Amino acid sequence: MKVIGAGWTDIGLQRPTNEDSFAVVQEGRDVERRGPCYIVCDGLGGAKAGEVASRVATDAFVTAWFSRELTAEDTRHRLRLAVHEANRVVHRLSLSSDEMAGMGTTLVALVPHAGWVYVCNVGDSRGYRLRGSVLTQLTKDHTMAADMIRQGLLDPAYAQQVSERNILTRAVGTSTTVEVDVVSDELHAGDRYLLCSDGLWGTVFESGLKAGLTGGSPEETVHRLVDLANTCGGPDNSTAVVVDVQETGGVTD
Repeated sequence: MKVIGAGWTDIGLQRPTNEDSFAVVQEGRDVERRGPCYIVCDGLGGAKAGEVASRVATDAFVTAWFSRELTAEDTRHRLRLAVHEANRVVHRLSLSSDEMAGMGTTLVALVPHAGWVYVCNVGDSRGYRLRGSVLTQLTKDHTMAADMIRQGLLDPAYAQQVSERNILTRAVGTSTTVEVDVVSDELHAGDRYLLCSDGLWGTVFESGLKAGLTGGSPEETVHRLVDLANTCGGPDNSTAVVVDVQETGGVTD
């Protein structure tokens, strides 16, 4: 089996800047050595700090993931080390000027290795899997509202109506350390994965995401999903990375 993906981002219809960033890295010698890498980040901070944070975190994560100095054998550990490096770079930059102070970003990334898919995340950018007609959220949101739901203090049906839904409990770059969640999922031919910012999943609800993910190539699908968010008013930047697991081709490492 092999994986193939594509990504797209759009400023939306109501925001002055796009604070989302993504990367799709699936070609080159480093990919042959370590496998492809997919990532979405959604920045936060005043002025252009959020835009800077997401781009810097994306670049730092990708650089760290493919670095020959990142020698940990365990994929989960390597992912955490790559996120920790992104956190270090963003946090250091946040201390460099008043304009960058307090900036940070969410992060969700996917890498395939040895018959498995690994997804790591910090914040509320999400990872989903579409298997047949079943859409499953693989990541947990790190927000105050999500914590309240897990504690039984908030009905999920009302989560979109409370202010706590936008309050992050974890972010990359806002402190010297960061806690990273990593989940694994066995590769199955025909599966489709989605990484996205909250501008997509918070605007296009689950039934719409499932419909938008059905059919077409990854490139066609990411455009369709982002267009759906804009059709729903485009209140935020929206970003989608779609990754397909295919039967044909060589073995993905």
